[in-house]
Amino acid sequence: MTELRNWGWTQNDLSSLAESLTAVLLEEWGGPRSPLALKYINETIIPDLIHCFCCNADLLTNSTYAEIIQWKLKNQFANPSAVVEDLAKDLLVPAQKIIKRPQITDPKEPWRRIFRLWIGGESLPNIAERTGYPLDYLDLLILRLKRLKAFMASTRASLLECKQNAELRDYGFEQLSFLYQFQTAVSGEPLYKERLILEQVIWDLGMPLMVPDLVTLLEIIHTHEGRLDEQSLISAMSEAAGMWGSGIGASGGDQRVNLFSCVIDGLISLHYIQKNKAGKLALSEKSAQIIAGFLLPKLGEQLKRAVEIEDLELAKGILLGQNEAVLIHLIDWVVTEFNNEQGFEMLSNIYQKVSRRVDIHLIKAFAQLPKAFDLLIRCLGDNDSLIRGRACDALSQMGNGLATVSLLQLLKDPVVGVRELAVQALGEVGDSSTIEYLSRVSEDYGESVSIREKARKAILQIESRRKN
Repeated sequence: MTELRNWGWTQNDLSSLAESLTAVLLEEWGGPRSPLALKYINETIIPDLIHCFCCNADLLTNSTYAEIIQWKLKNQFANPSAVVEDLAKDLLVPAQKIIKRPQITDPKEPWRRIFRLWIGGESLPNIAERTGYPLDYLDLLILRLKRLKAFMASTRASLLECKQNAELRDYGFEQLSFLYQFQTAVSGEPLYKERLILEQVIWDLGMPLMVPDLVTLLEIIHTHEGRLDEQSLISAMSEAAGMWGSGIGASGGDQRVNLFSCVIDGLISLHYIQKNKAGKLALSEKSAQIIAGFLLPKLGEQLKRAVEIEDLELAKGILLGQNEAVLIHLIDWVVTEFNNEQGFEMLSNIYQKVSRRVDIHLIKAFAQLPKAFDLLIRCLGDNDSLIRGRACDALSQMGNGLATVSLLQLLKDPVVGVRELAVQALGEVGDSSTIEYLSRVSEDYGESVSIREKARKAILQIESRRKN
């Protein structure tokens, strides 16, 4: 109960709620009074209901939330279907009187909370723990979304067409329309997932923030990554006063500083900000992944200006100045937004000047840039087996037969994974002269079964191309 009291409930509130719920179950509804039944009620049902009510204190008058409580009573606590609606109503009454918070009556709100957590990677058991909702209810909701997604993918159906489907109609209009809008937004609205995740972060922080506020804060940290301590960050945030939304913007000077401090501490506790031994702040991997999409338009414009003035060093500085996770997103953006020559000039300029992880991602990006062919050939001779393997894969995607001779040399690579990728690449780019070498591999019983099988498959690929 300690965590719940942090939201403003006293032990007296929780004790009073427990007594009231017990009275509803035992006195108003004449519940069982055997020692075993009382033990189950007092140690399982009542604590579970209190947890669920306190986690959803602003949904106690919400119709969907009432249905969730009915589901809990029926499926989790084995109450008869005929009584759960009235029993849920009676249990919610004392909760509404004791847990006094402004109420959200929008019937879609409980589902929004579920999907905010789910889209952020929370497992269903964790969501059940955090919300108090029954696990089988969550499981059914996700299953329904997947069914709807499959139906929409196969038919490109409108909401009206979904309503006319017998299976989907059983969802009920409110839930079906919510799931339809959610899936449509996830598949088509830029940064929708990221916004949902940031909304959940704000919810967890319990601060008067808006998503743009949090984006601005994380962007400031990214811009000064590893150079600001907490106090310096607060100063930088205060200087950006005009950038904040109504939540922070409405706060006065000292109040705003205190708010900033609480937000920073909260983000550190949620592992969205990291603090090194020197007390300097940086984005965590997960926050960098989320913020990257918001940063790309601005960073992209900077790169475009650098290309316009033919300043490769400026472009290099922009790329190397990014957080590693942001840089990976920016590399993908460069590949799609610039032509072959421009993209290669920029990305080859930072190859081997970044971390191994980014180098490996660069090789993946080079597969989309024909001008990177010679560089990829050189990568086949790298001391790092992972680089050699990724280069094989990139050359396979590039489909340039001139890579054949270099790939053949890797059939004797000391690393099994590299040999396997070389065989696969030869299946994609090799010609009839390659079959002899692949046949030897396929018949070499000193080689792994997987590689021999892939060699046979590669031979079939080459023969198929030759026939065509």
